[in-house]
This record gives sequence, C-alpha cells and structure tokens, in this order.
Amino acid sequence: MAKEKKGYVFRDKYNRWFARTSYRDETGKYHNVKKVARDRAHAKEVLKGLLRELDDHGGKSIEASRMTFNELADYYERTYLIEPQYVGDRKVAGLRSCYDAKFRLEISRGYFGKRRLREISHSDLEKFRLARLATKTKHGKQRSIATVNRDLAVLRRVLNVALAQGWIHKSPFTMGKTLISIGDEKPRERILTLEEEARLLAACEGPRAHLRPILICALDTGMRRGELFSLTWSDVDFENRLITIRAFNTKMMRERKIGMTERLLKELWILYSQNPDPDALLFGISSVKHSFNKVRKHACLTDMRFHDLRHTYATRLVSRQMPLAEVSRVLGHTQPTMTYRYTNLTIETARRAADALNELHAIGVEPTSDQPAMIN
Repeated sequence: MAKEKKGYVFRDKYNRWFARTSYRDETGKYHNVKKVARDRAHAKEVLKGLLRELDDHGGKSIEASRMTFNELADYYERTYLIEPQYVGDRKVAGLRSCYDAKFRLEISRGYFGKRRLREISHSDLEKFRLARLATKTKHGKQRSIATVNRDLAVLRRVLNVALAQGWIHKSPFTMGKTLISIGDEKPRERILTLEEEARLLAACEGPRAHLRPILICALDTGMRRGELFSLTWSDVDFENRLITIRAFNTKMMRERKIGMTERLLKELWILYSQNPDPDALLFGISSVKHSFNKVRKHACLTDMRFHDLRHTYATRLVSRQMPLAEVSRVLGHTQPTMTYRYTNLTIETARRAADALNELHAIGVEPTSDQPAMIN
C-alpha cells in the first residue's frame, strides 16, 4: 500500500502563512514544496490542493506549476521548430519552413512571456486576440482576422504541447467560446479574367520573358509556389503529358499528377530543349517576387497575388462543370471542403443564376419536381 502523502501549515516570523509538503521523484530524490497563503484557513486549502495534485499528477506537475510561457516557448522551439527529418519521402519531425511559426511564436512571447502557464486563462486569450486585432500592420492598415487566427493557431499548438507533457491540466482554449473562427475570415475573391490573363502574359517580355512559362504553368496546373519551383525535368512526362508533384515537395506530403495543357506542353518543351538535364529545375530559379511585381504593375494588376493564379485555376475548373471532389484532388487537398475557399463566385456564375430566374419569370410556369429542393 502506497504511503499516504502528508504535509502541514505554518506561520513564519513575518506572520506569513504557508502550506508545505514533500515528495520523492523517480530518482529517489526528495523535494520540498512550499506555497504562500493568505491565512491559516487558506493555507489548509492550499495544502489539500498540493496533496491532491501529487496524487493525481505526480511531482512533475508540482514542478511545472512554476513554468512560464517563455520556458514553454523555448522547449517548443527546440523540439518542434527544427529542420525537417524524413523517412523515405515522409516527414516524421520538424517543419520545412520554420520562419512563420517562429515569427508568430515571438508575438505570443511578447504578450505572455513571464506569465506562468497555469495562470493563462481563456479571458487572457480573448484579450490577446483583441490586442492583436487592434495592432496595425507595418503599413498602418487594419490587421485581418485571418492573420490573428494564424497567431492563435500557433499559440494553441504550443499550449497543446504543454497539455501533452502534463505541464497544464487543461488548455485555456477549451475553457470558453471558440476563439479561432475561420468563418469570420474575409475570403480572397480575386481571380483573373481571360482578358487580364492576356495582359499579364503580354507583359512578360524582354528581361521578364522568363516569367511567361512560369505563369502559364501556375494558371494551368494550380500548383503552389513551392511545388512549382521544386519541379525537375524528371518529373515531366512529355509522352503522357503529365507532371508528377512528388510527396516530398507538397504541403500535404502526398504525391499527385497533373495533366499538361497544349500551351503548357509547348512552353515546357522549349525550355527542355535548352537544358535536358533530368535533375535540373524546370525554371532554374526559386523566386520571382521582384519580376512578378514588375509584370503585374505593367499589366495594371497590382491587386493580384501570385497565389491568385491557383484560385483562378480552381474556379475555372468548377465553372467548366468539373466535380468538386476531382478539383480537390488535383489541387492536392485532403478534404474537399478545403477547395471551397478556392472556388470563388465569378461574375459569369452570378449572371447565370439571374438568367435562370429570368427564364422562369418569362415562362411564368412553376417548376415541378418529385423531390423538394434541399437547402443546407
């Protein structure tokens, strides 16, 4: 039978009340635990709490009660924000890009820093969220809900690590209303019309001519930027008109294949004839930020981002009646619901909806159906 844990309360020479107990860790070493209290009655309650925590969670939990957010952040950075480690083509640890996570972790550090983990409440998280929303961007603009959601998502992951390690007994994120609401984010609704696409490609001339095949590839495959610039010629099958995006280079670590359009096939064949090395990068570069900014400015499309080419690809496929599940697969999404964020309502779609009702009004006859329309 395990020995019952005991303790006592006492008052020191400065008339302060304390609760005190001790425990032996897994190495056999004794530890004394002392906590201050308001008075004798409170000291007894504190002692009961200490003994209960020792029974339920052990000595490590007592030690963790003094852990600060900075200490947790240090542990998270050392353990998780590291260079990726792979077994075959599967990532088993680390992150391929730690910059964003480290940046957002520093934001949480700046707010919670020396606070003890177990003192962070749901209301503290709410205040953090409001403080972030009230902080202007470096350009003096209103910070978006989407940006703050990403800050909170990193903070939630860090606190979940503390929960898994037993350093906190419950995540403050679960102790109140949902703080990360994707539905409140303003969706990005910028897709290119065919006329805008023509202007963009026409601007790819002279020192910016190298951008034309890159933009066509982005428009006709919907690849993410990282996937696009990691392609080598060994990934291109000209005979079957297929491009393989290897799992190692994808966001979701899953390989997928995408067909080539006629114009993309033509552009890539020209590039391949100049450098047929199978290990060479298709486009020979890893960034087009500077030249892309010049091209979109020349085409009077300064409100467009490179990622909007992916939106355009998805929206065009849906507008051509391609099933959403299939669009999801070629985009590399694991859940079809993720694809909804890329399939924007085009002007043509909006007009077709109005035209359908115009036709109904012109006929003046109610539609008949064996089944009522289902609206979710």
